[in-house]
Amino acid sequence: MNFEIKPFLIRTVWFSFLIFLFIPKLLLAQDDITLPSEVLAKAFILRAENKNLWEKTLIIKFPEKRRVLSTLDGFFEVLAVVNHSAHPEIWKEVCETKRTKDEVGGKVYLREVKERIAKYLGIKGEEIAIMATAADMDNRAVVVKEFRPFVVVALVTAGAKTNAIRTGVDEGKYIEGGEPKGTVNIIILTNAKLTDGAMARAVITATEAKTAAFQDLNVPSSYTKGVQATGTGTDNIIVVSGTTGPKVSYTGGHSKIGELIGKAVYEAVVYALEKQNGFKK
Repeated sequence: MNFEIKPFLIRTVWFSFLIFLFIPKLLLAQDDITLPSEVLAKAFILRAENKNLWEKTLIIKFPEKRRVLSTLDGFFEVLAVVNHSAHPEIWKEVCETKRTKDEVGGKVYLREVKERIAKYLGIKGEEIAIMATAADMDNRAVVVKEFRPFVVVALVTAGAKTNAIRTGVDEGKYIEGGEPKGTVNIIILTNAKLTDGAMARAVITATEAKTAAFQDLNVPSSYTKGVQATGTGTDNIIVVSGTTGPKVSYTGGHSKIGELIGKAVYEAVVYALEKQNGFKK
């Protein structure tokens, strides 16, 4: 009996081999997250096991490059935004085993994760904005706020049991790229075309909303007894400009889009902290 091997089958097998080669972990599942069509993005959670410990990665993929502001990497153009969560024991191990004379282990590990995700998506590492956390991605919060013509989405993971601080009061002991402990990671999507100034102002609006959530949940500082926390020492924000909505140059709380950003982030932080740490209003 003669068998004809179709070219597309060869390509499929070869692509599967490449994924196996470049991602030396067991891919368990891909869970889709529904986003409003106006933000023109696809979001999903990629789950994996690493030495029987979980890794869960939120990936937001865009059909074309988008302007972003990352509090880790600044302004640049990306095809994907990633929030990578890993079991605390993974962070502990990589911070010890991947350390070099020039870099801490957590930073090396995160760069490896970025390259792995880039190969999975078929894009370049520099086309990804990434942040990381030890909070469980299953405790994420996704909040959508709309007031036409604006649509805003806040995607948040949060933990504040061991790393909560009151900025301006607590002592800072900075170690670049150290092990994530409690962390609030915030991703803001919108259909609005944000100027660079609007994206920078959105970071202030989101930070104010996060701090209000900490206050209403009575999250205490992990370092100073009896002091109210304003956030954690490793929080990060990524703001993604839209492409189809109105142009916006101001995202402060007096603007309608600023209100939407603030309310979306506030609700998402409250929900994520309740799921991760049990904080309640």
